[in-house]
Amino acid sequence: MAITTLDGIIAGMQPPVGILKVGGTMEAAGVLHSHFYSAGLPGPAVAPSPGVVGEALTAYLGQLPFSNPISGNSYLARFTMNASVIGGYILADRLWHNSGLVSAVLTEQSVDSVAFPARDRVGSANGAGVMVGIEVSTATGNTGAVTTISMRYLNQDGVEKVATIPSFPATAAIGSFIPFTLAAGDTGVRKVLAITLGTSLVSGVIHLVAYRELTSVDVPVIYAGSSVDALQSGFVRFYDNTVPFIIQVASVTTATVLRGQLIVTQG
Repeated sequence: MAITTLDGIIAGMQPPVGILKVGGTMEAAGVLHSHFYSAGLPGPAVAPSPGVVGEALTAYLGQLPFSNPISGNSYLARFTMNASVIGGYILADRLWHNSGLVSAVLTEQSVDSVAFPARDRVGSANGAGVMVGIEVSTATGNTGAVTTISMRYLNQDGVEKVATIPSFPATAAIGSFIPFTLAAGDTGVRKVLAITLGTSLVSGVIHLVAYRELTSVDVPVIYAGSSVDALQSGFVRFYDNTVPFIIQVASVTTATVLRGQLIVTQG
């Protein structure tokens, strides 16, 4: 049974999950940075290795802790963040990721991803609100920005489209996270069909990651905490087996120390 009242939100609050991440040097201002591989609490994740078709995720060592409710549903109660640099901090659900992409191949690489879990914006596997990005687990060797990366995918309606990355950075640092721009009118990705780099990344290890943004906070002053609660977030739902992780909207390249709390309410 869903929570429908403020009293229900309060009564269902679970113990807070503490977040402490000590990241490495980031790529550039404006480039997203995944803290999936950052040290801290929880500890860093190991780079994915399921192959190009990838794996649908229900849990992964290194994610922010999350437990399914005994009964009822889960929702965001509060997300708090402070950090050593200003920037935006996105809380996202990691639905799927892959490995085995070749960074120096210019022709199309088939992916044909396994089905994503039913955790899109409305709790289905159709991809509403699901985005896909390239995540770097070993720094790439390209000396210039790459503007030729494209991805064939099925959109939220099951129609094949092509997404692009306007600019993939030179020598992308570990943790760099570059989302694809979807075709006009699309609101999500249901399945990844293939990727074409077009220009060699020379070296390094990259992964495709399908994810859904849950909420975000801005930290406009260093070490001055910001938060969002159940009402401010639109009472976003955490579907069973959510795999939360943090993506930073970098304002500088300086390595970040971030601290925060995640509180979920269930009922």
